[in-house]
Amino acid sequence: MRSIAIFPCSYTFGASVIGELSNQLRLKVYTDEMLFSDVSGQFGVPVEKVKLMICGRMPALNRYMLKKEKYINLLECSLEAQTTYSPDRRLYYGLHTSLLDIKRDRVLKVLVFDDEERRIKRAIQQEGFIEKAAREHVQRHDKKVSDWTRFLVNKEAYDQSLYDVVIPLNNRNPLHIVKDIVELFKDMESSQTPFQTDTALPVLENQMHIGNQISCVG
Repeated sequence: MRSIAIFPCSYTFGASVIGELSNQLRLKVYTDEMLFSDVSGQFGVPVEKVKLMICGRMPALNRYMLKKEKYINLLECSLEAQTTYSPDRRLYYGLHTSLLDIKRDRVLKVLVFDDEERRIKRAIQQEGFIEKAAREHVQRHDKKVSDWTRFLVNKEAYDQSLYDVVIPLNNRNPLHIVKDIVELFKDMESSQTPFQTDTALPVLENQMHIGNQISCVG
């Protein structure tokens, strides 16, 4: 185990958790935007085109779905080359973490989760939104990330089977979340044994999502 991959769940202190983990474990942060830039350089595709095909909304028509699959293949090719040949341990954050494999890419896949109402309250506190705008913001993010995971694996974004570790935030300090992840990461590095929490999380259906935390999600 050499890297961590965190899937975005809006208003769960993503930036704070990423920053602390990077500092404590000396992991290089790698985001969706960085991957899009790498793919652009490797395959000669404009960054905005890559971002649109991966993050944008598209008609549910076969020709668009096939085109999206081609761009996902580009992302996978770039990630596979990097995880194969790069000596750096990384902290992956964003939608692209769904494309990583724990064994092939030697990553611990993590979801820091909280329910919609608590995230809405944080959106109000952090952004100054009125409640209606905060709810729309959070739901828009949830829809976007679930559209992504449904396209890939036909599962909702917060289905715990997609992750090695699911950590409910509740009202805990983000530093406590960081401590949990660091301990789990070090335990897995020493034992090389797969780990998964026993905490059952709701699979969010028919809900929507946002998130402009260090990625295209939002």
